[in-house]
Amino acid sequence: ARKVPGVIEGEQMKILGKTGGNPHEQDTTGWGEKWSNDAQLWWTGAKPGDRLELVLPVAKAADYQLLAQFTKAVDYGIVQLSLDGEKLGQPIDLFHNGVIATGEIDLGTRALSAGEHKLAVEITGANPKAVKSFMFGLDYMKLVEMK
Repeated sequence: ARKVPGVIEGEQMKILGKTGGNPHEQDTTGWGEKWSNDAQLWWTGAKPGDRLELVLPVAKAADYQLLAQFTKAVDYGIVQLSLDGEKLGQPIDLFHNGVIATGEIDLGTRALSAGEHKLAVEITGANPKAVKSFMFGLDYMKLVEMK
């Protein structure tokens, strides 16, 4: 399996809580080589307004650039990410007519303490062209220490 070095695999992140749906590991080998570890965290069955809370582990206190790779597909929703209660950028529309990996998306920079942080995903809606299943897929999170 292709593994991106130094990332936090979505499918291995600890789930703190959810208000709906079913987050679980999904094999991505059917879509090609773009996904790290041939798997993603796949959240199905959720509706707009639902939240999924994950543990983002941080090894050492530092300023980090936060990067993430997601999946886009015809039945995926629009999500707002937040870290420790603060929004990470604008909502992300994960609609695409076909299954693709987003590539690394820059979620901004944060000063983070060592330990566990709370990454929340909220479904805000879906693209008008999307099948309204509001799915979400997280391949990985990557913390790049700012020098």
